[in-house]
Amino acid sequence: KLKTVDLLINGAGILDDNQIERTIAVNFTGTVNTTTAIMDFWDKRNGGPGGVIANICSVTGFNSIYQVPVYSASKAAALSFTTSLAKLAHITGVTAYSINPGITKTVLVHKFNSWLSVEPRVAERLLEHPTQTTLQCAQNFVKAIEANQ
Repeated sequence: KLKTVDLLINGAGILDDNQIERTIAVNFTGTVNTTTAIMDFWDKRNGGPGGVIANICSVTGFNSIYQVPVYSASKAAALSFTTSLAKLAHITGVTAYSINPGITKTVLVHKFNSWLSVEPRVAERLLEHPTQTTLQCAQNFVKAIEANQ
């Protein structure tokens, strides 16, 4: 039905270090797969119009949470992938952003499993840090895209 797509937001994510393959599949592989699919349409080398990709990564891509190393690594991989895409923009015509929110009050952070159960209270301890609401996160997301940064 749509003749064109201007913006792809890769926002799927899970936080469960007991499900290693699933965490990597959703947080990283899914991002790569959806990006690859849209690149066939957008890539200016193939006559495409270009576009904008906004991948929701995480601050854990820069500073891992040691109790959830699989989640942190999957988000670091998504961040590295996005950084590479951004450097290819002059070739592909596709702009790429990483959105790296801090702790956001979603169902992800209320109860989850740490890696090898190293910290049974990790969700509780995580929420001791400053958090943001989903609305605040979304508003900052829009500001970043509008500012082209």
